[in-house]
Order: sequence, then structure tokens, then C-alpha cells
Amino acid sequence: MTINWMAVTAVALVVYAAAFIVGVGFVLRQFTLQTKDRFVAATSETFRIWEEDDFQQALQWLLYEMTQTTWKEFVAAHRGGYGERAFNRVGSFFNRIGYLVNYGFLGNNDRIILDSVAGAGIALWQKIAPLVLEARLIENSTLFQDYERMLPRCYECFVPTQPVPPNVVAGAQEESRLAAQQD
Repeated sequence: MTINWMAVTAVALVVYAAAFIVGVGFVLRQFTLQTKDRFVAATSETFRIWEEDDFQQALQWLLYEMTQTTWKEFVAAHRGGYGERAFNRVGSFFNRIGYLVNYGFLGNNDRIILDSVAGAGIALWQKIAPLVLEARLIENSTLFQDYERMLPRCYECFVPTQPVPPNVVAGAQEESRLAAQQD
């Protein structure tokens, strides 16, 4: 009896190809699961901060109690105090979310986090935008730029039937242009 080595080689090649395809399938599935894990890891701390009573108090202070409309007035009234801490804490929170959204770190899942924070993000930006824009001229030229760039996505999530206000689109585009020049 002679062994047909061509047939054995062909069968081995088919078995190898099948094993390779199954292996690639497992790797692709692992990447999909890893993306979900990455989303949970990237957002779990964010949701923890969002739910903290201290954070919510700072957010509400900015929205309902802060009365200053310029950066100079704000600094004169709150430098080194609770107001400055609240401003930095809450603004930095939204800036971090903006960073995650703008640079695609949440993949297609950014809507999940924006569904929770977009309304407050829009309301807060409307309140602090004049302060931020003035502060960029005086102290920090990149203050909360990722927050501002994220606003069109916030409008898409929170008020999808309303057009994004032209000043928000213009501000986000200008921030993107400035960031591109810095890179």
C-alpha cells in the first residue's frame, strides 16, 4: 500500500486553514469583548464622580448660585475658595469627557455617557462660556477646549430635534482649528 502524500498534504492544508480561520474568529471576538471592557474601565470612574454628592453640589452651585459673568469678577470673588474649586472640578470633569469623546476613546459608545451628562453639560457651558473665553485670554489659552469641542455631540444626544446653535458649532470648529495648529 502506498501513501498518497499529495492527498495527505491537501487534507493537512485544509485542516490548518480551518484551524487558522477559527483562531482568527476567536481573536476578533476577544477584540470585541476587549472594546466593551475598555469602555467600562474608561467610564466607571467618571460615573462614580458624577454620582458623588460633592460633585453634584459643585455643579449646582455653578448653575444656580454663581452670579459672576466675567472672569475678572469671578476671580475677585472666588479665587482660592469654594467657587474656584467648583469651577475647576466641574469644568475639568466635562473636559475629560470631551477628551474621551473627541478622540474616540469610547468608540461608538460615547452616546451612553453623553445621555447622562449632556443636558448638564449644555446648561453649564451656557453659564460659564463667557468666563472661560475671558480666562483663555488671561490665564489659560486651552481652558476646557475639549469640553467646548464636545458640545455639538451633547446637542445631538440631548436635543436631537433641535439644530446645534451656530455659536456652538463655530466655537467647536475654532477650537479644533487651534488644536490642529498646536499639533
